[in-house]
Amino acid sequence: MQRPWSQRILASILVLQAPLLAQAELSPYTSGAERSVLNPYAAFEGVGRVADITRKTGGALYRLELAKPLPLTSLRIKSKAGKVKILGVTMMTDKQERIVIKSFTNVSLAEADQPLASEVLSSTAGIAMIEIQAEAMGGSASLELTAVSSLEAPQLSLRDDFSCSKKFDAILKEKLDVVQVWAGRAESSAPDSWQEKYASKEFTKYVNDFITTLKESKNSVASTEYTLTLLNFFTERHNSSRVGSAAEQGYKSMATETFEVFLASFQSQQTCRVVSSEALIEITVDFQKKQEASKPDSRARKIYEMMIGKLGKFIPTQYRKELATKNLTFRQADNEGYKFYKQFAASKPESMLKGTYQEMSANAYALAEQALMKEVKELDNERTYQLIVEFQAKYNDPANYPQETMMKYLVILSEHSSFLRSMMPK
Repeated sequence: MQRPWSQRILASILVLQAPLLAQAELSPYTSGAERSVLNPYAAFEGVGRVADITRKTGGALYRLELAKPLPLTSLRIKSKAGKVKILGVTMMTDKQERIVIKSFTNVSLAEADQPLASEVLSSTAGIAMIEIQAEAMGGSASLELTAVSSLEAPQLSLRDDFSCSKKFDAILKEKLDVVQVWAGRAESSAPDSWQEKYASKEFTKYVNDFITTLKESKNSVASTEYTLTLLNFFTERHNSSRVGSAAEQGYKSMATETFEVFLASFQSQQTCRVVSSEALIEITVDFQKKQEASKPDSRARKIYEMMIGKLGKFIPTQYRKELATKNLTFRQADNEGYKFYKQFAASKPESMLKGTYQEMSANAYALAEQALMKEVKELDNERTYQLIVEFQAKYNDPANYPQETMMKYLVILSEHSSFLRSMMPK
């Protein structure tokens, strides 16, 4: 009995494929590069695990090192226990270039969820490390990250990072204990006595040693919590020290230098800080409360004003970087702009953060304009009209919305409306 023609064709294809499939069988000694040539769609997977994720707000940075730099085609991430918030994931190339994984920005993962896949990774650069900023949500949590390469299976290991642990905190505390001993001796001595002069000299020596350790340790930084404790402590001690004493100048130097190192760590490649703009705002608001609680002519007030001013100028820069990685829709960006505009409008005229909120609002609204110019092309005339009605109402409410931005929205929507009318049959 003759077989149908479709079955005969299928049988012929299978016969032709058989020797090709046999030739493509790989010996155990075939290299990754040879495998990639034989099968360009090959996918070799490696898994890295992070346990005991911190519960502190803003999370902590966890680094997964690759035993050998490899180009990666995709990543998958999954909670293995509890609920985890992924604030961000960045790949570091073997040339110290950073690649942000946009799909893994501000996402929450529960243990029951399926693995979350990244966007397709097109870079051919060798990836040496994957950094994960993660926070446990409410209890014990751990995660698993799968890295996929077309060359060979990546070998991932969690880096026991000296810079992001409490070890450097302990080193600084040990040095500070010595500073405190000599500070106490100098402060308890009679002014201008030999005892005070000697104790002050030793105090200054150990202050300089503390600052040198803090500034010259390129691969280590103190934890954020301990740094904030130090900043408040140094400011308080500077404020309460005898005017003109070595302690007054020494604590001021430690407060100033500690803050400069703290601020610089956010801008360098060292990313074990919690660097989200929201976390920085919380820190700045706390400093502002302490500044407002200080006497107008106090030395502490001047230190807090300095720190608030510099953080206030830095935060919008950090926020712009975050916006660039989020791929926000028009509505999302507009909501961001409105959130910070409300904070700007509600801030007292003397608030040092008022300008910060205004700049952050402007950054988000600028992104919203760009998004609207793209999205408006997909709107029909009814949806366009509804948006015009919405933003006309907001334009007429200058107490709550920036008129200049609302006008820009209306211009974009009106021009699109004119284009739609020109396309209608006459």
